[in-house]
Amino acid sequence: MMKPIWKPALFFVFCLAIFLIINLPVGLILNQLALPKNFKLNGVKGQITSGRIATVEAYNFPIRDINYQADLSCLLSLHVCYQINYQNGRAHVSFNPLTNITQIKQFDVKYSFAELFPLMGQMLVKPAGELNLKFNQINIHHHNVNQIKMGHIDGLALWRNAGVVGEDINLGDYQFEVAREDSSYRFKLTDRQAVLGIDGTGRLKSNGEYLLDIKIQANASLDDNIRSMLALVAQKKGLNQYVIYRQDQLPQHFIRQLLFSDAL
Repeated sequence: MMKPIWKPALFFVFCLAIFLIINLPVGLILNQLALPKNFKLNGVKGQITSGRIATVEAYNFPIRDINYQADLSCLLSLHVCYQINYQNGRAHVSFNPLTNITQIKQFDVKYSFAELFPLMGQMLVKPAGELNLKFNQINIHHHNVNQIKMGHIDGLALWRNAGVVGEDINLGDYQFEVAREDSSYRFKLTDRQAVLGIDGTGRLKSNGEYLLDIKIQANASLDDNIRSMLALVAQKKGLNQYVIYRQDQLPQHFIRQLLFSDAL
């Protein structure tokens, strides 16, 4: 009597389909996808599991030499995960197709401010030094290909060798921390044994109202040009002491890009 063979045959077909999918050229897959506007990919090589992208242009800002590697163990939890390493840093990216949420962890990138000038537009005073972004977690909620919201932002930014373009001065290192708390975002700004002693806090509420309270202690030998620039943004409160206090409302189009709770 012939043994039933449909079960092993079905398993073989399933394994063959998985094998074919993971070995498809990633360029062929990307041709079938609708990328968000203002995004371009160049020099894509490899398979869906691993490969290299020469350049990703996001709003005309280039991200170069990207290498990606899939974490196939994430498939057990119905996630699609990749380890991303590129010229300026790294990140671990996890996408849940059931909720349309992308989670970014271990995000660590470094740029000189000169590299970031294309994103800054016209500025009266341009910063100098390096920017190091370190985020424990960022959640991105996808409503459609061109509408996303960011939430659960938790991390910090380090401004190293802070200075101003055109001035030969190094003000040291400064740290800006952000974390979500009670349906709002809390901020903390501190110096790291720098020329300017800084102790600041802030809060951004879901209605767009924000508050900044920053105390600055300047070194007595601070360069006069830097002292003049400081006087433009801060109020003098005493000998070498300044305060920045701001309470205002952010534009609604900016607030609509943020989530202040896990609920959509």
